[in-house]
Amino acid sequence: MFTLLNESLFFPALGENCLLRKPRQVPNSDESAGSASFQRCAEFLGCKQDATMIQRMAVAHCTQVPYAMASEASSVVLPYINSAVGGNVQTFAQMQAVTSMVQFLGGLVFGQTADSFGTRWALLTAHGAAMGSAFLVATAYSQKALFLALMPLTMAHGFQASSQIAVHCSDTERRPVALGRMSATYGLGFFGGTLATAWAAQRLTPRQIAWAAVALEASVIGTVLVGYPNGDSQKGEVTLSLPGFKEILQRPHVLSLVLSKLATATAGGMLLTMIPQFAMDPFGLSAAQTSLLMAYVSGLQLVAQTFLVPQLGDLGPRSLRMVSNAAVLGPLLGLSVLGTSPKAYCALVGPLVAVAYAGSTAQGSLMSCLSPESESGAMVALSTAPLSLGFLVSPLMAGWVYQRFGFRMVPAMAAAMLFCMAASIEIMEGEEKDAEEEEFGSLEEVCPEDAELVA
Repeated sequence: MFTLLNESLFFPALGENCLLRKPRQVPNSDESAGSASFQRCAEFLGCKQDATMIQRMAVAHCTQVPYAMASEASSVVLPYINSAVGGNVQTFAQMQAVTSMVQFLGGLVFGQTADSFGTRWALLTAHGAAMGSAFLVATAYSQKALFLALMPLTMAHGFQASSQIAVHCSDTERRPVALGRMSATYGLGFFGGTLATAWAAQRLTPRQIAWAAVALEASVIGTVLVGYPNGDSQKGEVTLSLPGFKEILQRPHVLSLVLSKLATATAGGMLLTMIPQFAMDPFGLSAAQTSLLMAYVSGLQLVAQTFLVPQLGDLGPRSLRMVSNAAVLGPLLGLSVLGTSPKAYCALVGPLVAVAYAGSTAQGSLMSCLSPESESGAMVALSTAPLSLGFLVSPLMAGWVYQRFGFRMVPAMAAAMLFCMAASIEIMEGEEKDAEEEEFGSLEEVCPEDAELVA
């Protein structure tokens, strides 16, 4: 049954099943001497053995390091700049919610626009917007100006742009590796950014660190202008279509994966979006100590993206959802019981971030296999949208719960929400599967190979 669905919906010309792994291409014996180097580079990056593809992936990886460093520097100093202009925990939570709202709405537009104008345009637009936001943060001296600095984030989707490049440059067999490597590179920059910010926090003011983020984004734009190949634009015109997203959501497994990512972002986001703020209040960490905490967090995230994501890529949709949600529940329950000291907070928040984002990357990788390459931007946008949508409400809920019940109730509430949402998704998915079997017959009877794959 799924073979027929895949042939008619996803790859009408090729007739491929996107959930099945393609056999790796073995180079012919008469290939040129340089093909061995191409093969090694392509194998490491998870992309196709093509010089242009390798160059695009290499530039995308190079942009992720300074982009992550700039993002980390901005996230660490933002609570302190917010406090300097008269803000508090509640206003910081409101800023996080506004950030998620503009990125959610902008991400959908950004994805479909990138399908029209290509990945080079996507990189330049994303990092130009990020540089503009960092500039406005560095020059903000009021709450209104700080909120205004969030507006350019509508199009600041550097990781989404690089993820689309990974989708374009890889086949379905190597996609978990390509996306995992891209996430790992972002984690490497994140790790370097935390160490650099910890060093800078002892010598520079928060605003000076924000200016350093502006310089880093400027270097990214220069790298793309000089090193990224032209010629990848698709249609040359913008086609924004909400019905197009509706059609994608109707494909098998897509809606349940989107809802699973939304559940993790909404519940887990109550901690994920507030890590620097909770480090400052209630645990009293300084800016330098917060930077070291984020270095530890990013180090675990780097390890998870490098080694855990490729392993998760072998799981079927239902198993992947259940493993991802269960892995996030563990640290949340631990924080709700043991989160009474800075040491316990620091020890448990690292694994929480690592498993949450590793599961999200693996589910996004699977989703990218469920659409043709011409819709990769829209699918990547749909894959990242749950994070922004979940992060829209989670900091507001976290701030409200914290001010009324204390810190430990924040992870306790998040764990309860995640369990209920995950159970609802599995019940809904089971009802849909039963309805399909009543109409078409059981999956084992129609297509035993796919039944074994998605079991």
